[in-house]
Amino acid sequence: MIGSQIKQQIMAHSQQLPNLEVCGLVCQDRIYPCANIAENPKDCFEISTDYFEEVNAVTPVTAIYHSHCLDSQPAILSPTDISNSKASKLPYLLYHTAFGQWDYYDPGDIYPYSLTSNPHSSKSLEYYLGWRFEYNRSDCYTLFRSYYKGMLDIELPDFPRGDIEETTSPDWDMFKSNFEKVGFRQLEASEPLQANDVILMCIAGDRTHHAAILLDPSTGKALHNLGEGRLSEIFMYGGYWVERTRAVIRYTG
Repeated sequence: MIGSQIKQQIMAHSQQLPNLEVCGLVCQDRIYPCANIAENPKDCFEISTDYFEEVNAVTPVTAIYHSHCLDSQPAILSPTDISNSKASKLPYLLYHTAFGQWDYYDPGDIYPYSLTSNPHSSKSLEYYLGWRFEYNRSDCYTLFRSYYKGMLDIELPDFPRGDIEETTSPDWDMFKSNFEKVGFRQLEASEPLQANDVILMCIAGDRTHHAAILLDPSTGKALHNLGEGRLSEIFMYGGYWVERTRAVIRYTG
Protein backbone atom coordinates (compact mmCIF):
# COMPACT_ATOMS: atom_id res chain seq x y z
CA MET A 1 0.00 0.00 0.00
CA ILE A 2 1.13 3.58 -0.68
CA GLY A 3 1.79 5.66 2.43
CA SER A 4 0.71 9.22 3.21
CA GLN A 5 4.19 10.63 2.54
CA ILE A 6 4.12 9.37 -1.05
CA LYS A 7 0.58 10.65 -1.51
CA GLN A 8 1.58 14.12 -0.37
CA GLN A 9 4.44 14.17 -2.89
CA ILE A 10 2.13 13.06 -5.72
CA MET A 11 -0.47 15.68 -4.79
CA ALA A 12 2.20 18.39 -4.83
CA HIS A 13 3.43 17.24 -8.24
CA SER A 14 -0.13 17.13 -9.62
CA GLN A 15 -0.95 20.60 -8.37
CA GLN A 16 2.06 22.04 -10.16
CA LEU A 17 0.42 21.16 -13.50
CA PRO A 18 -3.30 20.96 -12.68
CA ASN A 19 -4.40 21.04 -16.33
CA LEU A 20 -2.24 18.12 -17.48
CA GLU A 21 -1.75 14.50 -16.51
CA VAL A 22 1.44 14.28 -14.53
CA CYS A 23 3.23 10.98 -14.04
CA GLY A 24 6.15 9.45 -12.26
CA LEU A 25 7.73 6.54 -10.44
CA VAL A 26 7.47 5.52 -6.81
CA CYS A 27 10.67 4.21 -5.25
CA GLN A 28 10.46 3.30 -1.56
CA ASP A 29 9.77 6.57 0.30
CA ARG A 30 10.06 9.07 -2.55
CA ILE A 31 8.76 9.77 -6.05
CA TYR A 32 10.63 10.47 -9.26
CA PRO A 33 8.47 12.81 -11.39
CA CYS A 34 8.68 12.06 -15.11
CA ALA A 35 8.00 14.08 -18.21
CA ASN A 36 4.69 13.05 -19.78
CA ILE A 37 5.74 12.32 -23.36
CA ALA A 38 2.24 11.39 -24.58
CA GLU A 39 1.00 13.25 -27.65
CA ASN A 40 -2.00 14.56 -25.69
CA PRO A 41 -0.92 14.90 -22.05
CA LYS A 42 -4.37 16.13 -21.00
CA ASP A 43 -5.94 12.76 -21.77
CA CYS A 44 -3.22 10.19 -21.21
CA PHE A 45 0.33 9.66 -20.05
CA GLU A 46 3.48 7.97 -21.24
CA ILE A 47 6.81 7.57 -19.46
CA SER A 48 10.10 7.27 -21.30
CA THR A 49 11.41 3.69 -21.15
CA ASP A 50 14.95 5.04 -20.93
CA TYR A 51 14.08 7.15 -17.89
CA PHE A 52 12.32 4.24 -16.21
CA GLU A 53 15.35 2.01 -16.71
CA GLU A 54 17.70 4.75 -15.51
CA VAL A 55 15.82 5.20 -12.24
CA ASN A 56 15.18 1.48 -11.76
CA ALA A 57 18.89 0.75 -12.11
CA VAL A 58 19.61 3.00 -9.12
CA THR A 59 16.62 2.23 -6.88
CA PRO A 60 13.91 -0.35 -7.67
CA VAL A 61 10.64 1.12 -8.90
CA THR A 62 7.81 -0.08 -6.65
CA ALA A 63 4.83 1.63 -8.37
CA ILE A 64 3.83 3.97 -11.19
CA TYR A 65 1.60 6.98 -10.63
CA HIS A 66 -0.24 9.50 -12.73
CA SER A 67 -3.02 12.05 -12.38
CA HIS A 68 -6.33 12.83 -14.02
CA CYS A 69 -7.25 16.48 -14.39
CA LEU A 70 -10.44 16.74 -16.46
CA ASP A 71 -13.98 16.67 -15.10
CA SER A 72 -14.81 14.20 -17.87
CA GLN A 73 -12.20 11.75 -16.58
CA PRO A 74 -13.24 9.39 -13.77
CA ALA A 75 -11.15 9.06 -10.66
CA ILE A 76 -10.46 5.42 -11.51
CA LEU A 77 -7.68 3.69 -13.38
CA SER A 78 -8.50 3.00 -17.01
CA PRO A 79 -8.59 -0.49 -18.58
CA THR A 80 -5.28 0.39 -20.25
CA ASP A 81 -3.79 1.23 -16.85
CA ILE A 82 -4.91 -2.11 -15.46
CA SER A 83 -3.47 -4.00 -18.44
CA ASN A 84 -0.17 -2.11 -18.18
CA SER A 85 -0.02 -2.72 -14.43
CA LYS A 86 -0.40 -6.45 -15.00
CA ALA A 87 2.15 -6.45 -17.82
CA SER A 88 4.74 -4.55 -15.77
CA LYS A 89 3.87 -6.40 -12.53
CA LEU A 90 3.87 -3.00 -10.80
CA PRO A 91 1.06 -1.31 -8.85
CA TYR A 92 -0.55 1.72 -10.48
CA LEU A 93 -1.68 4.74 -8.45
CA LEU A 94 -4.00 7.49 -9.67
CA TYR A 95 -4.77 10.89 -8.19
CA HIS A 96 -7.55 13.06 -9.64
CA THR A 97 -6.38 16.65 -9.22
CA ALA A 98 -9.85 18.19 -9.64
CA PHE A 99 -11.74 15.71 -7.46
CA GLY A 100 -9.09 15.01 -4.83
CA GLN A 101 -9.71 11.27 -5.16
CA TRP A 102 -7.42 8.25 -5.43
CA ASP A 103 -7.40 4.84 -7.07
CA TYR A 104 -4.84 2.08 -6.63
CA TYR A 105 -4.36 -1.32 -8.22
CA ASP A 106 -1.80 -3.95 -7.27
CA PRO A 107 -1.61 -6.90 -9.70
CA GLY A 108 -0.14 -9.03 -6.91
CA ASP A 109 -3.10 -8.49 -4.57
CA ILE A 110 -6.04 -10.91 -4.70
CA TYR A 111 -8.42 -8.05 -3.79
CA PRO A 112 -8.85 -5.71 -6.79
CA TYR A 113 -9.82 -2.54 -4.86
CA SER A 114 -7.09 -2.16 -2.28
CA LEU A 115 -8.16 1.34 -1.19
CA THR A 116 -11.53 -0.05 -0.08
CA SER A 117 -11.19 -1.92 3.17
CA ASN A 118 -12.32 -5.54 3.13
CA PRO A 119 -12.95 -6.46 6.78
CA HIS A 120 -13.11 -10.20 6.14
CA SER A 121 -10.40 -12.84 5.97
CA SER A 122 -9.55 -14.21 2.54
CA LYS A 123 -10.35 -17.62 4.05
CA SER A 124 -13.99 -16.63 4.52
CA LEU A 125 -16.67 -16.56 1.81
CA GLU A 126 -17.72 -13.05 2.82
CA TYR A 127 -14.40 -11.74 1.53
CA TYR A 128 -15.48 -12.50 -2.07
CA LEU A 129 -18.92 -10.87 -1.99
CA GLY A 130 -19.81 -7.38 -3.20
CA TRP A 131 -16.93 -6.87 -5.65
CA ARG A 132 -17.89 -4.34 -8.32
CA PHE A 133 -17.61 -5.86 -11.79
CA GLU A 134 -14.93 -4.33 -13.98
CA TYR A 135 -13.60 -6.34 -16.89
CA ASN A 136 -9.95 -7.38 -16.48
CA ARG A 137 -9.78 -5.85 -13.00
CA SER A 138 -12.71 -7.40 -11.14
CA ASP A 139 -14.50 -9.81 -13.46
CA CYS A 140 -15.58 -13.44 -13.18
CA TYR A 141 -12.06 -14.75 -13.75
CA THR A 142 -10.56 -12.31 -11.23
CA LEU A 143 -12.98 -13.67 -8.65
CA PHE A 144 -12.20 -17.24 -9.69
CA ARG A 145 -8.42 -16.70 -9.34
CA SER A 146 -8.77 -14.82 -6.06
CA TYR A 147 -11.04 -17.46 -4.52
CA TYR A 148 -8.68 -20.27 -5.52
CA LYS A 149 -5.68 -18.37 -4.14
CA GLY A 150 -7.29 -17.14 -0.94
CA MET A 151 -9.45 -20.13 -0.03
CA LEU A 152 -7.52 -23.03 -1.55
CA ASP A 153 -3.92 -21.72 -1.82
CA ILE A 154 -3.91 -22.53 -5.55
CA GLU A 155 -2.16 -19.96 -7.74
CA LEU A 156 -3.58 -19.56 -11.25
CA PRO A 157 -2.13 -17.35 -14.01
CA ASP A 158 -3.91 -14.17 -15.05
CA PHE A 159 -4.42 -14.61 -18.77
CA PRO A 160 -4.13 -11.39 -20.85
CA ARG A 161 -7.47 -9.83 -21.70
CA GLY A 162 -8.46 -6.88 -23.86
CA ASP A 163 -11.85 -5.14 -24.09
CA ILE A 164 -14.97 -6.81 -22.75
CA GLU A 165 -16.40 -7.01 -26.27
CA GLU A 166 -13.83 -9.70 -27.07
CA THR A 167 -15.69 -12.21 -24.89
CA THR A 168 -18.38 -12.59 -27.55
CA SER A 169 -15.93 -12.69 -30.45
CA PRO A 170 -15.58 -15.97 -32.37
CA ASP A 171 -11.81 -15.67 -31.88
CA TRP A 172 -11.99 -15.49 -28.06
CA ASP A 173 -11.75 -18.70 -26.08
CA MET A 174 -9.71 -17.93 -22.97
CA PHE A 175 -11.34 -20.54 -20.78
CA LYS A 176 -11.43 -23.66 -22.90
CA SER A 177 -8.05 -22.90 -24.47
CA ASN A 178 -6.14 -22.66 -21.21
CA PHE A 179 -7.51 -24.59 -18.28
CA GLU A 180 -6.04 -27.99 -19.09
CA LYS A 181 -2.65 -26.27 -19.12
CA VAL A 182 -3.05 -25.06 -15.53
CA GLY A 183 -4.29 -28.25 -13.92
CA PHE A 184 -8.02 -28.54 -14.66
CA ARG A 185 -9.88 -31.32 -16.39
CA GLN A 186 -13.37 -31.30 -17.84
CA LEU A 187 -15.88 -33.53 -16.06
CA GLU A 188 -17.93 -36.14 -17.83
CA ALA A 189 -21.68 -35.56 -17.75
CA SER A 190 -22.15 -38.56 -15.46
CA GLU A 191 -19.66 -37.40 -12.80
CA PRO A 192 -21.13 -35.99 -9.56
CA LEU A 193 -20.26 -32.37 -8.86
CA GLN A 194 -18.03 -31.36 -5.96
CA ALA A 195 -17.40 -28.18 -3.99
CA ASN A 196 -15.00 -25.81 -5.79
CA ASP A 197 -15.75 -27.23 -9.24
CA VAL A 198 -15.86 -24.43 -11.80
CA ILE A 199 -18.86 -23.99 -14.08
CA LEU A 200 -18.11 -22.52 -17.51
CA MET A 201 -21.07 -20.85 -19.21
CA CYS A 202 -22.17 -18.86 -22.22
CA ILE A 203 -24.53 -16.05 -21.22
CA ALA A 204 -24.42 -14.08 -24.50
CA GLY A 205 -23.11 -14.82 -27.98
CA ASP A 206 -21.76 -18.28 -28.66
CA ARG A 207 -18.44 -18.39 -26.77
CA THR A 208 -17.71 -19.82 -23.33
CA HIS A 209 -17.04 -16.59 -21.46
CA HIS A 210 -18.34 -16.83 -17.89
CA ALA A 211 -17.10 -18.80 -14.88
CA ALA A 212 -18.76 -19.54 -11.56
CA ILE A 213 -17.54 -21.52 -8.56
CA LEU A 214 -19.77 -24.22 -7.12
CA LEU A 215 -19.73 -23.95 -3.34
CA ASP A 216 -22.22 -26.63 -2.29
CA PRO A 217 -23.35 -29.23 -4.85
CA SER A 218 -26.14 -30.45 -2.57
CA THR A 219 -27.92 -27.08 -2.67
CA GLY A 220 -26.54 -25.55 -5.89
CA LYS A 221 -25.02 -22.65 -3.94
CA ALA A 222 -22.46 -20.95 -6.19
CA LEU A 223 -20.39 -17.77 -6.47
CA HIS A 224 -19.86 -15.51 -9.47
CA ASN A 225 -19.33 -11.95 -10.72
CA LEU A 226 -21.81 -11.76 -13.55
CA GLY A 227 -21.27 -8.52 -15.42
CA GLU A 228 -21.45 -4.75 -15.78
CA GLY A 229 -23.46 -3.03 -13.06
CA ARG A 230 -23.41 -6.11 -10.83
CA LEU A 231 -21.56 -7.13 -7.69
CA SER A 232 -20.08 -10.53 -6.97
CA GLU A 233 -22.76 -12.64 -5.33
CA ILE A 234 -24.09 -16.00 -4.26
CA PHE A 235 -26.62 -17.61 -6.61
CA MET A 236 -28.34 -20.95 -6.88
CA TYR A 237 -27.04 -23.05 -9.75
CA GLY A 238 -29.92 -24.68 -11.59
CA GLY A 239 -32.50 -24.07 -14.28
CA TYR A 240 -31.33 -21.21 -16.51
CA TRP A 241 -27.72 -21.57 -15.38
CA VAL A 242 -27.63 -25.28 -16.18
CA GLU A 243 -28.99 -24.51 -19.64
CA ARG A 244 -26.17 -22.00 -20.14
CA THR A 245 -23.43 -24.38 -18.98
CA ARG A 246 -20.84 -25.45 -21.53
CA ALA A 247 -18.54 -27.43 -19.23
CA VAL A 248 -17.67 -28.13 -15.60
CA ILE A 249 -13.99 -28.31 -14.78
CA ARG A 250 -12.16 -29.57 -11.71
CA TYR A 251 -8.68 -28.77 -10.44
CA THR A 252 -6.45 -31.85 -10.28
CA GLY A 253 -3.07 -30.13 -9.95
